[in-house]
Amino acid sequence: MSDIPKAVVKPPEEDSGEIPKVVTELPQETEAPEASPYVISFARYNERLCEISLLSSNKARKALETFKAVGTKIRSAVDFQRHHIDQIPVRGEGEYKKLYNGLSGDIELKEIKLQQAARIFYFDIELERKFYVVAITENHFETKKVRR
Repeated sequence: MSDIPKAVVKPPEEDSGEIPKVVTELPQETEAPEASPYVISFARYNERLCEISLLSSNKARKALETFKAVGTKIRSAVDFQRHHIDQIPVRGEGEYKKLYNGLSGDIELKEIKLQQAARIFYFDIELERKFYVVAITENHFETKKVRR
């Protein structure tokens, strides 16, 4: 619990009608919420779709660079574009349905292209500044596949 500054609690000696300066300024130790970067979470990671071990060194390096950028530079949705991190929407159709297993219906998955067919599938919650990794794949999903 924060302490109320004594200057605010103490009644003014003369009623000038002005708000004390202490009340109108944020203390220096209070940081703006936008200052903290996104937190990367694997809490929703789909182990059955995991292909991390299949990534070649260039793709793995690109994945690590992406995670580093998200965890250090991304503070808002605008920062994704500023730092050239893909936000390609993924619809829950065809083989992509597997990505949505265990996720609530209001989740909007996105993908980041690494190289060739390698992808990071994720969703983010901007208000909480959380980046949830759902899957990292080496191969494309078949989008034209018809299930019977």
